[in-house]
Amino acid sequence: MHNQHRLTPAQAAALELEKRRELPLHAGCVLLFDGLAPPLGELIEHVRARLGRAPAFASTVAEVPLPGARPVWQPAEIALKHHVRAAALRGAAGEDELAILAGQLLAERLPRGRPLWQIVLVERVEGERFALIARSHAALAGDDLLEALLEGDDAPLPLPRRAGAPRLLLDALTERISNPRATLEHARALTARAREELAWRGADPLGLLSPAPAWRLGANPGPDRALAWVEVGLGGLRRSKDKLGGTLNDAALAAVAGALGGYMRSHGDQTGGVTLRALVPIAQARSGRLMASYVPLPVGIADARRRHAAISGSLDGLRAAAGAAAAAELAGDDGFPANARLRLVTALLAREHGFNIAVANVGGPPAPRELLGRRLRTVIPALPLGPRQTLSIALASYAGRLCFGVLADADAVPDLALLAGLLRSSLDELPRRRKGG
Repeated sequence: MHNQHRLTPAQAAALELEKRRELPLHAGCVLLFDGLAPPLGELIEHVRARLGRAPAFASTVAEVPLPGARPVWQPAEIALKHHVRAAALRGAAGEDELAILAGQLLAERLPRGRPLWQIVLVERVEGERFALIARSHAALAGDDLLEALLEGDDAPLPLPRRAGAPRLLLDALTERISNPRATLEHARALTARAREELAWRGADPLGLLSPAPAWRLGANPGPDRALAWVEVGLGGLRRSKDKLGGTLNDAALAAVAGALGGYMRSHGDQTGGVTLRALVPIAQARSGRLMASYVPLPVGIADARRRHAAISGSLDGLRAAAGAAAAAELAGDDGFPANARLRLVTALLAREHGFNIAVANVGGPPAPRELLGRRLRTVIPALPLGPRQTLSIALASYAGRLCFGVLADADAVPDLALLAGLLRSSLDELPRRRKGG
């Protein structure tokens, strides 16, 4: 057993937080396809053939018999009937029914005794379409089964080899001696979990926390989830970027801030001078490693230009100070890494505190993809909810389109359709340069 098969501190923290707080910390994607659904058996065999490209999806988490030691991956026998199954919507069900089913699945924790992922085939969606609802845990960061399903025929990657408890203990002790940096990172993760515990309980006796501004959606999430999405063309957002400056990410955040402000005002909240704090992952230019950055969302600024200028200025400072890149654009990847990036963001979310809402873009492929000869039409991302967070927003681009996936605590946000409508309106309000201008 080598250290590359040991969970990172962030992954271990996500597993521990989920266990203690019964928070489902898996990323999700809803994939909408054109055409008739493949038979379930054919899909299962397709998944079986591709598992070698995503080794963690054929592994379970093994605890190490040493206090504070990080778990490791162990290869597992997989009963694919538990991981790939079918669900039928009633009649010619539309996207509303699909969203309800996705919300129900996203609210369920993945069983720990099996590999931490699941794909549900929704066989009929109105308009001669079908869907896959995919869930995978934050601890699986690095591999992406969806990418393997939708792309090429590369040679299989090696699985981790199984080790017994004595070997796991020896490996953990060896790492503490030979890799003090990893031990220090794990200690920091343990400290972050202690801070999260204080935040969850609403207490800060040592003054360790920098609380996020108070707002109506700042409670601990309940057991139920609701999902909504807004899809727009990337061309319009690019014209807004050209008109306003900054990046596509800046324009998207300006639209999100506008929607949140409108939602608060629709419920009678005063937003004058109010600035929320968003957790926005920024990637280091050299290493590509994601960092947790806090970006102000001035929800009290009604004018789209002024709101964008405030957000873009803040992000310029963050990017310059951190030597950051890779969060500037929303498209351009050749692969299909959306779910893997969502899990990386989830691992960040599990250890951070002091923010109102997580907003993450996960990129996506510019060219169309297929599954078993059926064209993928839409990618809908879902970022889970963390402590004191009842709303999250993830953005995924695909084939010239951009989809905002909005996941919410169903009780805290009973009118999620209102928020989705406000987000669409806020996107429409962004100034745009005319085509050819």
